[in-house]
Amino acid sequence: MKRALMIVAWMCWIGWSWIAFAELPRSPLYLVGVGPGDPDLITLRAIEAIRHADIIYCTDGLEKKFADYLAGKQVITGYWRLFEYYGQDINSLPEAEQPRARALAEKRNDFISQVRQAVARGKVVAILDSGDPLIYGPWAWCLEEFADLKPVVVPGVSCFNAGNAALRRGVTNAPKTKSVILTANDWPGKTDTVESLSVHRATMVIFTMRAEFDYFIEKLKTHYPPETPVAIVKYAGYQGKEEVIEGTLATIREQVDPKSLPFEYLIYVGDFLTYRQKAPARVSAANPSAVGSVSAGTSVSTR
Repeated sequence: MKRALMIVAWMCWIGWSWIAFAELPRSPLYLVGVGPGDPDLITLRAIEAIRHADIIYCTDGLEKKFADYLAGKQVITGYWRLFEYYGQDINSLPEAEQPRARALAEKRNDFISQVRQAVARGKVVAILDSGDPLIYGPWAWCLEEFADLKPVVVPGVSCFNAGNAALRRGVTNAPKTKSVILTANDWPGKTDTVESLSVHRATMVIFTMRAEFDYFIEKLKTHYPPETPVAIVKYAGYQGKEEVIEGTLATIREQVDPKSLPFEYLIYVGDFLTYRQKAPARVSAANPSAVGSVSAGTSVSTR
């Protein structure tokens, strides 16, 4: 009897927790982060936003990944990467770029019109994005465009978080630094290049997005010493194919074939990769068996 009451109480708590955690501000427009990798990295809040929405904008891949949650919804695909040239005067662009910019503007305006018409009809719209939508997400421009609608952002698990988990390292724990720099490719016009950031020798995490692997390694070598630990995380968040390759700036190029790297890979640089708060036991003649444990605890691995 006591056990049965405990089970009922537990079930009631679960039900209450679902209601409490799933509540979110009401809005006609949601920008929803659905996490990286496997679909189980989506949050309860993101699921609730999807449930509340009438119309979903997402990629073909996300439509397939979250088919169970999207059942019965109007799903619209084909409007990804509309951020390029947003807010810019097309006539001021180089002539060679103008045709592409105009084509993107036309598609973007079509999307904007669709969203506003849907909201005017009383529909709720949700835009789904992988990872966290405000960490190198392609939909951040929507928050400016639809500011009058007071859109709600649902944060998601970033591939950065998934990469940290894959490494099983405290990314803010290092012998001399406590900061983490998140960066990406050296886009034209940006002054915070990989080379300029590396002068601080803080932990750096690079969102590569198909950018040139060799370029990153050469730029990092400008200020980081050759023995600096490096890790490549491939397919962060995918339990079935996630992979970590560890080395140093001097060795990593020999360990990695850039052609084998997927879109979903991160570069981690910093002493945190080999830092241990607990010093390894000293090996003595009286305890030669300690050699194996010291080696296992300090070696750089590939897994």
